[in-house]
Amino acid sequence: MRIIIFADLHANLETLAALNTVEKPPDAVFFLGDAVGYGPDPAPCAGWLRAYVRHAVRGDHDYALATGADFASPPEMRPLAIATREHTIRQLRAVELKWLGELPTTLQIEMGGAKFFLAHGSPREPGARLFEFATMSENAIRAEIENVDADVILLGHTHVPAIRRVGNTHLVNPGSLGQPRHGLPSATFAVWDDGNLQIKHIDYNPTPTQNKLALMRLEPAIEARLREVLGRGM
Repeated sequence: MRIIIFADLHANLETLAALNTVEKPPDAVFFLGDAVGYGPDPAPCAGWLRAYVRHAVRGDHDYALATGADFASPPEMRPLAIATREHTIRQLRAVELKWLGELPTTLQIEMGGAKFFLAHGSPREPGARLFEFATMSENAIRAEIENVDADVILLGHTHVPAIRRVGNTHLVNPGSLGQPRHGLPSATFAVWDDGNLQIKHIDYNPTPTQNKLALMRLEPAIEARLREVLGRGM
């Protein structure tokens, strides 16, 4: 069984198209939240996810844009999240906002002989907290996941891909498909293929997405920073 896992699409339609180009239809798709925010194409991205993804959890941007709640972005990214809120809400229909707001914060799925746990941020605070397990001590990770019954824990939110094994549990962050921040502009996602886990990169062209930012009516400094993130991956 082959499962595609991705997170943090952030309204980047070009990376979604690139994923569909490089990957044949899998047996299942897991989405770990933040369909929208930052990017220019929230409506087609939300529409694709609604149509093709059965297993999805809610990110902090999804919830904030659907309900008016605050974002849980890192401090340096909050101005960008706030500045792009109006464009995102203007583009989305009521049915899409409702779908985003009603996504679950966690999912537990048994598939292909494995137990999966899905959340956006961390097992303890699914919608918000940055859980950077790649750099944490093993004891700290064990304390975080002690009540999670899963073979594979899937998390997003950091925009940085990582895989780590603690005991018999694999922790996976696929990074960000739509707004990479791992020091390269390549979009990243994860694949679970009959028990084998792998992070994959897509070297897509960010220029079309960057050019669409001009249509979002943003302040020049905000647009420039969003262009930089897409172009440099940081």
